[in-house]
Amino acid sequence: MKKTLAALIFNGLLCGLAAGGDHWPQWRGPSLDGTSDSKNLPEKWSEQENVKWKVKLPSWSGSTPAIWGDRIFVPSASEFIQGAEAKNVKGMGGSRKVEGLDLLLLCLSKADGKELWRSTLKGANYQIGKQNMSTPSPVTDGAMVWWLTGTGVLTALTVEGKEAWQVDLQKTYGKFGLNWGYGSSPLLYESMVVVPVLHGMTTDEPSYIVAFDGKTGKAVWRVERPTDAPNESPDAYTTVMPMKVGASMQLIVGGGDYFTGHDPKTGKELWRCGGLNPAEKDPKKPDAPAAPNPWFRMVCSPAIVDDLVFGCIKKKVTVVCRAGGEGLVTATHTAWTSKDITYDVPTPVSDGKYMYILNDGGMMTCVDPKTGKALYDKQRLPRGTYSASPLLADGKIYVTSEGARTTVLAAGPEFKVLAENQVDDPYTLSSIAVSGSELFLRTSSHLYCISKK
Repeated sequence: MKKTLAALIFNGLLCGLAAGGDHWPQWRGPSLDGTSDSKNLPEKWSEQENVKWKVKLPSWSGSTPAIWGDRIFVPSASEFIQGAEAKNVKGMGGSRKVEGLDLLLLCLSKADGKELWRSTLKGANYQIGKQNMSTPSPVTDGAMVWWLTGTGVLTALTVEGKEAWQVDLQKTYGKFGLNWGYGSSPLLYESMVVVPVLHGMTTDEPSYIVAFDGKTGKAVWRVERPTDAPNESPDAYTTVMPMKVGASMQLIVGGGDYFTGHDPKTGKELWRCGGLNPAEKDPKKPDAPAAPNPWFRMVCSPAIVDDLVFGCIKKKVTVVCRAGGEGLVTATHTAWTSKDITYDVPTPVSDGKYMYILNDGGMMTCVDPKTGKALYDKQRLPRGTYSASPLLADGKIYVTSEGARTTVLAAGPEFKVLAENQVDDPYTLSSIAVSGSELFLRTSSHLYCISKK
């Protein structure tokens, strides 16, 4: 599989990281692009076929497990207990199973799913929309594991479960102000844990990015990230992505109607590209001037191919910009846009030659990332809602619906379905993780280890 330049460089930044398929250290994997170098991955599975083990989890979560060596780190809300259940603050997209008030980080054995330890972390769980406060995915370097809860508590533990330090972001920097609760996963970059807080719907507090020393928890830098986005549009549920820009590395942030590039050493903003929320006329108010949409919160994280950054909000317009420059670069660095090829929640995946874009409604598109030309366009997957981001590995693309049905496609410019796989669970939001030749699928009730027998 061809790797992007940024992915190859990032692999070298993770000290001690073995082959790409051996570890899944954070959301979107070792290269932070949803790809894996693993081979001989299973293509078909069911409850009776190619399931090495299946372990019951305390409750549901939108997080993706982190894996290092023989250990799997899995966030979860606690089990439901009558009279001590999590509150549902705001409903959306159907009802969710009721769960408990505690926020847990579990450590499981990769060999058999046996629980090695669990830690109860600070903060009370609650449901809001499609998520609860266990949504952010953990990160690990094999010695430590860091987990940021939706309540804003960032905790560092050893891989044996001993707490090293803890920071309460809301207590330290002010309350979160997102319409649908906090859901961003942190980035582990070199020795720092980088956390974005992009909000504005229910607060006048500024958005910011903060980087902590992974060993001590001391803030290395914190910078504000201003935006002129109105109402809910400042809100973002995205993860910061590293990228090689020219001769240096930058941190790419998406949300608040912009992409921005930042210096990893200081957090300083170097450039920003707009176009994600173009001003439009409101048909209900024909006499009003064109204005940006007030409800354009961003969920998908920036997707990177070579020097290009991809993003889209609410399936309205895909914007692809060339990273770099200084200041506002929308006019000079926008590579291409499309109102036809769009998406919202799942982050696209690329092998460097093709970009595979999953629409939340179950449409798959393959484009040339440099031009936007579609090799195939809006091919129908099984009907349903798709929130998990696709995985690209072993020449295959794995796409999982909220109904826990995974479609396996052949990678390449031809749309070809290889398999359809269903497990006995009605719901999942999590993206698939990979370790060695095994897949790890988290559903609302279980974690599955899927392996060729």
